[in-house]
Amino acid sequence: FGDERGYILYPQIGDRLDLVCPATSQSGPNSPPEYEYYKLYLVCEVMGSPNLLLTCDKPNSDMRFTIKFQEYSPNLWGHEFKNLRDYYII
Repeated sequence: FGDERGYILYPQIGDRLDLVCPATSQSGPNSPPEYEYYKLYLVCEVMGSPNLLLTCDKPNSDMRFTIKFQEYSPNLWGHEFKNLRDYYII
């Protein structure tokens, strides 16, 4: 859901979320001279260290990152989410 604070989602353990950095249209006379680049971070605590999820820095191709909401990850670098905790993607 969206409001003045941004989008709010309530995923359940086992859900997946796709984050997509869309490609821009081909360059032409009306294309912007510069592109905006974004870095998305996963944050749980204000004083905690941010966890870089995705860098949107390839304007000519789509980039997709899928988050699986799981309490335990079999992957050493995987993300783990605890039930009833708040997480923020900034």
